[in-house]
Amino acid sequence: MLAPLVSIGIPAHDGADTVAAAVESALAQTWPNKEVIVVDDGSTDATRECLQAFLPRIRLLAQPNQGRASARNAILEAAQGEWIQWLDQDDRLLPQKIATQLAEADGRDRADLLYSPCLLDEGSGNLHPQRSCPSERLLAGWFIGELPQTGGYLWCREAVQRLGGWSNQAPFFDDYELVGRALRQGLLFRLTPSPGAVWRIRRGPISAERTGTFARQKAAVLEEMAQWLDDGRSWTASLRRCAGEAFFLVARWLARSGEAQEAERFFIKASARGWMRAPRSPLYRILLGGLGFSRAERFSAVLRRLSPV
Repeated sequence: MLAPLVSIGIPAHDGADTVAAAVESALAQTWPNKEVIVVDDGSTDATRECLQAFLPRIRLLAQPNQGRASARNAILEAAQGEWIQWLDQDDRLLPQKIATQLAEADGRDRADLLYSPCLLDEGSGNLHPQRSCPSERLLAGWFIGELPQTGGYLWCREAVQRLGGWSNQAPFFDDYELVGRALRQGLLFRLTPSPGAVWRIRRGPISAERTGTFARQKAAVLEEMAQWLDDGRSWTASLRRCAGEAFFLVARWLARSGEAQEAERFFIKASARGWMRAPRSPLYRILLGGLGFSRAERFSAVLRRLSPV
């Protein structure tokens, strides 16, 4: 029996420094039946030249810069595989990633997507595996960020098409948004426990403007999920706790971006809906009750700076 075709899709924009490693890891997959599709999304650096070096081993498409979701949808339209492996331009796959994931699925009960924990590359030279999120707590894991990043999944192509493809609603959280839609629409997830995708994380200072953009995009995705749970009366105590932590983090991002009034409004709105969960610290709750959210955040930030390490 012929092994199913797997399409590996890489959207690329101004990724000349990293995209070659991503493409090489895709081509190095031991899975025998694969195609590699790369979309150059209007790069202005040497990305296109880097990619041309891989021809004809890859299919190279090009479009004006329209964003990562649009590039991924172009890949979805071009792909012929039964499965799709998405890969960001600055991440990579271990050689056995796809083969191991399909072997661990083992053909039991049809799944719409397979998911494995990622290996985190934080620049130290060591790879640290994510905690594995069991299938019985997928929604909770989604709220608190325990589910893998883009490369950790293997999607049935038809399942992504049923979802309507990728959305540009939240460009910084497009994988998070897509998985949220999959959960709401009842797609079948299967955990395959061995990590095989390397998620490259580079930490550094983030501007207040970018922090605010992060917060607004994450808030929109969280609110959509919380409203769905409200409508279906599907909340559990555990889900409320996990959602509350996620909403509080977004409120804190807004406060740190300098948007005090917006942060205050978001905190009040989410609290009124039962979506918010502030820290249990007695001191913080006193500050919150006496000063309101934004001032409590400023005061607690000062205390954190003054506290000995």
